[in-house]
Amino acid sequence: MEIEPEDIRLLRNARFRRLLEARVLGQTAQNAMLYALLILVVRDTGSSLKSTFLIVAFTLPPIILGIPAGAIADLLPRRLTLTLGYLLRGAIVTALIFYSHDLVYIYLLAAASSVVGLFFSPAEAAVVPAVVRRDQLPAANSLMVLSLILGQIAGMVVLAPLLIKLVDPRAVFVAGAGLFLAAAYVMGWMTGGFTRAEDEKPPSIGFVEAMREGFQILRTNRHAYLAIMYLTMALALSRVLVILLPQYTEDVLHIRPEDTVFVAAPAAIGAGLGLLLAPPATRFLGAWRVVAGGLVLFLLGLAALGLVIYVRDFIEAHLNLGISFVEREVGVSSVITVTMLLAAPLGFAFTLVNVASRVVMNEQAPQEAQGRVFAMQMALGDFVSLLPLLIVGVVADVVGARATLLAAAVGVTAVAGWLTFSRRFGPPDGAAPEPVPRLGTGEPG
Repeated sequence: MEIEPEDIRLLRNARFRRLLEARVLGQTAQNAMLYALLILVVRDTGSSLKSTFLIVAFTLPPIILGIPAGAIADLLPRRLTLTLGYLLRGAIVTALIFYSHDLVYIYLLAAASSVVGLFFSPAEAAVVPAVVRRDQLPAANSLMVLSLILGQIAGMVVLAPLLIKLVDPRAVFVAGAGLFLAAAYVMGWMTGGFTRAEDEKPPSIGFVEAMREGFQILRTNRHAYLAIMYLTMALALSRVLVILLPQYTEDVLHIRPEDTVFVAAPAAIGAGLGLLLAPPATRFLGAWRVVAGGLVLFLLGLAALGLVIYVRDFIEAHLNLGISFVEREVGVSSVITVTMLLAAPLGFAFTLVNVASRVVMNEQAPQEAQGRVFAMQMALGDFVSLLPLLIVGVVADVVGARATLLAAAVGVTAVAGWLTFSRRFGPPDGAAPEPVPRLGTGEPG
């Protein structure tokens, strides 16, 4: 696919390029740390309940402190927040080198890392529209998601497993500390290029007013409100899918749980395609339409995974896709083949929702309010995901992974329809989608 001239100029933007470089380094370190912590807890305790507590340690701080932390992040200079965030995470992962055998310290340091992320992540998301042009936001957000995926692969698939196998989990923390320090160095160069106008904050706004303004954006801008709701639902469903995937591969595909590559690989291919198509799609169709269409496709794909046996039967009866030939000649089950075909659109749809919803929020929220808008989205995502994360495994043991996936897709479809058309929640249908006034000025953002 030919790259647009705007995208070429975007990659030549030194500040944005350094933001991406720091993000890849930081995400690699963060994901390697998470993987090593999970291995440590499982290896030392052998308890799934203790592993659940580790997840809770990462999830509870955003639920409790996420929204006020986003408001505070908007009041702090972003050069301080981003650089200091990497340095603090480097200090936390360094502490894990010495306290990795104490379960209480592991939980406390995991929670501390999550708290740092409450200030860091909204500031990082809000920096994007400050360093790129408005027409480059789709491509910029697509590259930000790509850097996240690269960090996950480098940290959880390459770095952490290799160091744990060759040395021990503490080696992962040593490498992570170095990566966080490198990210802080790169970020220092990037933030040094900020202009005074980009770093200025309205002097009169206070903490309570900042929080109230963040909620006001969602109450007066329907596109921003629904974009956050749709992204929150997609994130919650993606976490449910990750939890159910090992059981799904064993019970439905009849392969070992560690062979989830049959689902993950085509999903990653679909996500890569989504990263390529999201920028031109948002330019030609509009970011809001891409968010809505992506969520619909994601829900359909998830429901199809729940009905994969019936989908397989329909394809074999009415479509000539060569599934029977693959099963007969290659030896790959027809159910596995259909699952792989369904996984690619799932990854594609999730990427569309992820990228386009951030473009909507970048476009509709004023620059100085974007930190708390993103913080509210992350707090909502963690809050909505917490209960399903705790109960979905139990439900799947009773009714099966397929039925659980189908029920989740149907339930979220009903909630999405209710939030979209109900007049009780969010701005009215006639609410203007234009950016709200900038704080303290009365002028449009």
